[in-house]
Amino acid sequence: MKTTKPREPEEEKYIFTEGINYSKTEQTSIWGTGDKDTLELLKKIEIHGRWLNLAAGDGRYNLNLLEKADFVVASDIDESALSKLWQNTPDKFKAKLQTKVVDITKKFPFENNSFDGVFCTGTLHLFPKEISRQIFSKIDRVLKTNGRILIDFATDIKRILPDGKLYIRKSEPQYCLKEAAKFLKELLKNYKVKIVESEVPEEEIKTRGFVYKFSCKFILITADKN
Repeated sequence: MKTTKPREPEEEKYIFTEGINYSKTEQTSIWGTGDKDTLELLKKIEIHGRWLNLAAGDGRYNLNLLEKADFVVASDIDESALSKLWQNTPDKFKAKLQTKVVDITKKFPFENNSFDGVFCTGTLHLFPKEISRQIFSKIDRVLKTNGRILIDFATDIKRILPDGKLYIRKSEPQYCLKEAAKFLKELLKNYKVKIVESEVPEEEIKTRGFVYKFSCKFILITADKN
């Protein structure tokens, strides 16, 4: 059944939802069809076994995971977004898809060493360093030895409203590229890490009844657990 009730944001609690009814949005993700470098990496790298799509939202990259993984758990705090993800998943893939409401800042409701891979994009830059350390510790707990992490991390973000003013989300750190790269290498010091630096050209985002233009630099990381 479709879940239409929006999950309102509570940014003081690090809940960065969009506060929208996803059943009223276009079939494609509100964030677009996907970043070119991320899509190319998803095609190129080996993806097998059971994967966790963490903070999956309305499924921007979920189909790319389903095409290669044996099973995908798509998790997000916003049930309306997950409902859209499920409704838009082709029937041939639904047997190997589970959706689960998960608050990324709380204990993950999964067993230790239960995933061969963890995927997370468009989210981790929203949290201060102390929360990020906790999130990465929980990712490490649920990831098998020799498992793989695939994440991105936005930096130098600009959100420009139609009147030219900047839109800044409350509680969001403003990471620069150099600072974020150093921090991520520290968090993943026990992993074999490959880093690609890229950027998102200006694109229009429609959310919560208003529109803004978004651009950023970002770090794309593949990390294999030793």
